[in-house]
Amino acid sequence: MSVLTVPLNMDDVIADPTLLQNAIDQKAKDDPAAVAQALSAYMKDDATRQHMIDEANEGLQAIHDIQVAFGSVYGLLAQVDAQNFTGSDGKVIQKFAPLWRTYSDAFTTSLSQTETLAAKGKAAIDTFVKTIIPILQNTSTSVDYKKTRLTFFVNTMDQNDQNVKDIDALILVFDGISKDVTSFKATFEETMTQVGNTLTSDIQRANEDIALLQEKLEAQLETAKKLGIAAGVSIGVGGVMVATGVLAPVGMLLGLAGIIMGAVAIDAYFNKVAAIKTDLANKKDELVKLQGQQNAYNKLSPDIKIACANMVTISTKLGVLAGVFKTVKADIVEQNQHLSTASGADDLDIADVRDQEIELAAASYANLAQILQTFADGWTTATTAPTAST
Repeated sequence: MSVLTVPLNMDDVIADPTLLQNAIDQKAKDDPAAVAQALSAYMKDDATRQHMIDEANEGLQAIHDIQVAFGSVYGLLAQVDAQNFTGSDGKVIQKFAPLWRTYSDAFTTSLSQTETLAAKGKAAIDTFVKTIIPILQNTSTSVDYKKTRLTFFVNTMDQNDQNVKDIDALILVFDGISKDVTSFKATFEETMTQVGNTLTSDIQRANEDIALLQEKLEAQLETAKKLGIAAGVSIGVGGVMVATGVLAPVGMLLGLAGIIMGAVAIDAYFNKVAAIKTDLANKKDELVKLQGQQNAYNKLSPDIKIACANMVTISTKLGVLAGVFKTVKADIVEQNQHLSTASGADDLDIADVRDQEIELAAASYANLAQILQTFADGWTTATTAPTAST
């Protein structure tokens, strides 16, 4: 690999990765044969192949984790929706579970597309690796026959180009779902914070209203007691005399209540007291309901935090999955480049260049085959996850 050694500062490369690619491109111009040989050795290296397998396994684990997270979050959201929590505007908050299901369904659809794309790629690779590349690498095979097979080989690049487009579309789907989930998380967290704050303020308000109504009721009952009408007492003028025969002040009030207020006025008074009692009972019922919702909210709070963490997991894992397919895309593009160069070299009858590019294409296909085979082997396990309840 010393042929690719270039005088670069790694801090500069990290800041601008194109510096490394530009340096390699310049090396390729200066000594194309040596660079091709080094690249071929690198791609066929066991460590490189293992890296491909590890990356594919990360993709499979990402698929599994996303599936589990989608189902777990949906279950929590369904519980939240069932509570009919209210927001700061006093209205019942939006239903989150149905919207979340659309993201889950989109991912499920993308899995089907992923499986189809992987199967197509695997079939193409099997054809190339088993029936074409050996012929191109065989030194005893005639040049004319190699040209025929190479022409067929290059014509398949149209299919590879379509695979690249399919991968680009799939990556866009992953990125889109990731952005949707991130936005959803922000809205959900903000809404649930509002719910918690609203419950606290509503309970405080309900307690204050209950205290005020209780105070009003006690005042009314105390007044009624003094007037002798609390029990619906009907008192005439004769009732003003107490046992001593003396007109007592309280006795005068009792008598005046029956004379001045009259039966209708007393009924109205009772209605007012009854209305206060009704308001008080309703407010107490409201408080019980609010306290029940607060208890439910507090009980769900730990799960809400877990759900939000799972949303982050989904976004992160979608990035991992997109990265795997970007690697697949890069391999396909690389194959196309090597095949195109090999075709041009064959037309010009530059055997060394042709053989080097065919060797590079073969190595690149072998690496891609490792990814897709790993996907095929682990697909069923990765895509089997708990089904979200409806």
